[in-house]
Amino acid sequence: MDSKQLYMLLGDLGILIVALIWGTTNVVIRDALDGITPLWFCGLRFATAWVTVMIFFGKKAFSLPRKTRLKSTLMGMVFICAYLSGAVGLVYTTAGNQSFIISMSVVLVPMSVWVLTKRFPGWHVVFSVALCTAGMFGLMLNGSLTVNTGDLLSFAACVFVTVYILLVQKYVQGTDPYALTCWQAFGGMLLAMTAAAVFEPFPANIPLKAWLAIIHTGTVGFALTLVIQTVAQKYTSATHVAILLSTSGVFGSVAGVIFIDEPMTFRIFMASAMILIGVITVEAIPAVKKRRLDMMTKNKQLS
Repeated sequence: MDSKQLYMLLGDLGILIVALIWGTTNVVIRDALDGITPLWFCGLRFATAWVTVMIFFGKKAFSLPRKTRLKSTLMGMVFICAYLSGAVGLVYTTAGNQSFIISMSVVLVPMSVWVLTKRFPGWHVVFSVALCTAGMFGLMLNGSLTVNTGDLLSFAACVFVTVYILLVQKYVQGTDPYALTCWQAFGGMLLAMTAAAVFEPFPANIPLKAWLAIIHTGTVGFALTLVIQTVAQKYTSATHVAILLSTSGVFGSVAGVIFIDEPMTFRIFMASAMILIGVITVEAIPAVKKRRLDMMTKNKQLS
């Protein structure tokens, strides 16, 4: 294994850790929202995250050019739109449902690249889109064939995650990832606090459980994951990132069933399985083709 492959492997491992934290964090948020409104939860969470990253990387943040600071701040706002949509959505849906719906970014990323570059991603991606779409409808439609508001907001979060991944992939190269994270956290805090102040009254009493969730999700669930993801994306591809982040659906669903007694009906199980199969297909087929091509090339060299 050469150094480039090793760095890509480490980058992929970093993204997988982010997926684990994201999936389990949804459960923490879902449990905490019984004691605080969703927008103020997000605002206080991202304020905590911004203070955390500035303590460690504040000096690096101010070394960036003004244009880069602005781009990073706007990227943070896009990312926080995903969190805001997701936090409000969790009031109306389960952590498992949301995790699987957001995992569909793995399909939206290559489709978006297709639209932007006009390069056909392959029929396996088209198949994955169809499978994930069917699975998403299976999660979103209830027995009366109506759509849950929380699941719709979760899909909006999925779209914002997709846009964010593409933006980071475009602008992170050649930029200090730690400094970039500070301005992303600042943009997120700015938008989240503004939204909370405009749309919700400040909570008169925030229980200890909610404060613990704010601290955990602000430091580990946001600041740490933002640093890991931003650094890891320097060494891996946008498609790899989307694929590995999609496993947060599995982590979130399992954690929701184990820790907060969320339901796992046959419909939810089958719909989640369809999304997971679609997500795996996007990466598995190209990986098999590449491995086969590498083996053929190696055999030719030996002969």
